[in-house]
Amino acid sequence: MTKLQDSRFTEIAPYNLASQTEVQAIAYAIGRQIAKVCAYADRARVYAAIDQLDEQALDLLAVELRAPAYDENYSLPVKRALVQGALTFYMKMGTPYAVNRIIEAIFQTGRISEWFEYGGKPFHFKAYTTNPAITPEDVDEFTRVLSTVKRLSAWLDEIILDLSTDPMTLYIGHWLHTGDFIRLGVADPARS
Repeated sequence: MTKLQDSRFTEIAPYNLASQTEVQAIAYAIGRQIAKVCAYADRARVYAAIDQLDEQALDLLAVELRAPAYDENYSLPVKRALVQGALTFYMKMGTPYAVNRIIEAIFQTGRISEWFEYGGKPFHFKAYTTNPAITPEDVDEFTRVLSTVKRLSAWLDEIILDLSTDPMTLYIGHWLHTGDFIRLGVADPARS
């Protein structure tokens, strides 16, 4: 299959036209312009191509979208996640979904537990993460960013780092052998 940007008019024209020099020149010029238009079209689809954008373009797009909780010092994957979720953040602002997305963006894994799930005071919640690589700076950044997406009436009780593992089955084996020892002597040819 021929791609549009690689196509030439002379490939589909009848032989008597395709062999003329003027038609070949026009087909070449049109082909160059089609390739330029395709290149411009590829660069115009910015939001659909966030995974291919460089860091500078992500920073500019974050400013344009007013991505909440965005910081230029974040790593590239965190920046991509925040820019991709910017419109969703605005739709879901103030909900547990938005807080969970911030936890996933900054801590990579985690969730929240609302007050009625753990018996706390109304409108309070706890944040859980299982990422052992988080630092105190990550926690400070999370609490700063959290204030931009949570409801003003919601209160964070604590951030819990959960490093529990699944139960493990332990197998123990033992081997016992009892028996008699029989000593066999070798016949000495000199004694016989």
